[in-house]
Amino acid sequence: MKIHLIANMYPSQSAPNYGVFVKNTEDILLDAGFKVDRTVLLKEKNKVLKLIKYLIYFLKIIWKGLIKKYDITYVHYASHNALPILLLKKLNKNLVIYTNVHGSDVVPEVPSQEKYQPYVKKLLNHSNVVITPSKYYEELVRRKYNLENRIEVFPSGGVNSKTFYQREDKQSALEELNLDRHYQYIGYVSRLDVGKGWDILLKSLKKLNDEQFIKKNNIKVIMVGDGKDKEKFEKMVSEYKLENVIIHFPLLPQQKLNAIYNAIDVFCFPTTRTGESLGLVGLEAMACGAPVIGSSIGGLLDYIIDGTNGFLFQTGSIDDLVNKIKLYYSLSEDQKRKMCDEAKRKAEEYKVENIKGKLIEIFQS
Repeated sequence: MKIHLIANMYPSQSAPNYGVFVKNTEDILLDAGFKVDRTVLLKEKNKVLKLIKYLIYFLKIIWKGLIKKYDITYVHYASHNALPILLLKKLNKNLVIYTNVHGSDVVPEVPSQEKYQPYVKKLLNHSNVVITPSKYYEELVRRKYNLENRIEVFPSGGVNSKTFYQREDKQSALEELNLDRHYQYIGYVSRLDVGKGWDILLKSLKKLNDEQFIKKNNIKVIMVGDGKDKEKFEKMVSEYKLENVIIHFPLLPQQKLNAIYNAIDVFCFPTTRTGESLGLVGLEAMACGAPVIGSSIGGLLDYIIDGTNGFLFQTGSIDDLVNKIKLYYSLSEDQKRKMCDEAKRKAEEYKVENIKGKLIEIFQS
């Protein structure tokens, strides 16, 4: 079976985590013996170059779709790929489309994304199969677009157990990152963009810092990420006098994230996006033994079991996040160890080797 994989996000050396879930699904299909021909876009910051690359990308999609013979056209991100695929469908009525929807496809993050919604709806209605990352997102998609198509759930390529695992010695992770072993660490890994909750975390840390909780408990916070709000982030860190609390890393390759997740005690996932279709970073942290304190929203509800493998807090609530951080650090060492074990147990369900059969089944049927 020959598959045409189409995605406007794909990892590169300069942006190793950009669309990594697309590569994860590609690897599963290749390992299963499918032939995959990909047409993808790498991250580009220059607006003019980005526009030119999108134009070439769209032309490639249409040209390949007309000239080459594929059994399935597999699309990641409906909003950004709807136009060329819908045009291709008009030119080739027999086109078999599998569409994998994510975050802003269904829940636009900014007003400018609303204009894509009519095309998203049309593409999903023309798709033979619609793939969603979580049960939460499946219900959202079905309800919003009133779909009668076949909808499948597959968790964004899953957790790579060769990369995300708990090390036998936490000290090795601390040394790799040049971190002081005398501190306790909270982790955050995400883009510094609207809705990712980095600002909610900083406001919570300010409150904890003002109350001397951070100093009394020897806590530092590792924040990994870059994005459009980087200047706002840096300004807020300075205004809140958190320079000695925050350790900021830019975007890191996945192997380095293994060290981050193994160095921290707990992972914070304060997203406010109703379109948070899964939240793979939370599962990757869990796979490394870090419980997650996450927003009660989106795909996080699929895997965070409150009080068992982490804590859920009221979305957007600074006070509730403060309380849940305090609650975690009030636990006994035995309770923390049990929470860590439960986090790993839940992440096990999402490991590539345990979910790849589902993706293979979707494509074989």
